[in-house]
Amino acid sequence: MGVRYYEGEWKDTMTKTELQPETIQKLGSAAYPAFAMIAGMQLDLFTPLGTRPMDALQLAGELGVEPARLTPLLYALVAADLLTVSEGRFANTPEADHFLVKGKPAYLGGRHAFYTARYKELQQTAMSIRTGHPQAKLDFAAMSPEAMETYLRGLHPGTKAVGHFLANRMDFSTCRHLLDVGGGSGGLAIAISAVCPQLHVTVLEMPSVAPVTQRFIEEEGMAGRADVVTGNAVQGPLTGVYDVAVLRAFFQVLSVDEARQALRNLFRVLKPGSPILIVGQVLDDSRLSPTATVAFNLVFINVYDEGRAYTEHEYRCWLAEAGFTRIERVILPGGESLITAHKPV
Repeated sequence: MGVRYYEGEWKDTMTKTELQPETIQKLGSAAYPAFAMIAGMQLDLFTPLGTRPMDALQLAGELGVEPARLTPLLYALVAADLLTVSEGRFANTPEADHFLVKGKPAYLGGRHAFYTARYKELQQTAMSIRTGHPQAKLDFAAMSPEAMETYLRGLHPGTKAVGHFLANRMDFSTCRHLLDVGGGSGGLAIAISAVCPQLHVTVLEMPSVAPVTQRFIEEEGMAGRADVVTGNAVQGPLTGVYDVAVLRAFFQVLSVDEARQALRNLFRVLKPGSPILIVGQVLDDSRLSPTATVAFNLVFINVYDEGRAYTEHEYRCWLAEAGFTRIERVILPGGESLITAHKPV
């Protein structure tokens, strides 16, 4: 029970029915575990713990930092369910060991740049709404090559993870040429091609991004099986003929009219019977779920002039209007959606 002092006497300020700011306090502290995770990624402390459990002194020695400053972070990561502790020795949880140890196939530790950028953008939400303009606008055409590469490196691990997921979920055995539209680092195309050796991939990107995409492809040793072409899926015209088109986090940067035009252009370069795969933040028609997409939509109003998370109904209408059939949507484990459709035979 809480009490408060009023004019010389203590009075009870809490009753069973009195409303408390529980949700406000929970949301106010919700970011703390996330920032602990980001710090752990930045320090790469999960990688040495992938070899053996360590106490704070041992791990500090591996990282070249002060044990006294590292220790609070280690316990915060235990509270965040990314580390365990027993008799003063810390170890990775199975999830952290699988995804945050550098060198492992599913490594996501490089995503700290992505997370820090999103938190910075979200702090501008009120001002973006007040002014009617995105206050953390992403202008890919105006980015320096260095800034572009930094941005794409933050996205690359997650993009590759989606590519691995698609390669194991979808049947690409009859496909020979995949078009990755707005592929950024090319991570999605690279991951699919690595699993499907018969598949050649082409990444379509704007001129300011294409040279950076090419560097990623060369770093991954995929130069002979992947290429980069410059173009604009909205303005067109597109060249080539493809068995499958994949678009991740693409339509959410466009206006409604731009999205409709892009689908019409893509329809023309797909072979009859070919699928189009759309991966990204898609809202249910209620606009209340998935909850992660509802929340992430705030990022879009801070970084894009017109883009946002669109509803399943909107996608279905655009695809049908462009001529696609057999439209399906599934929600992926991470909260993104996969929409598939086909060009009729």
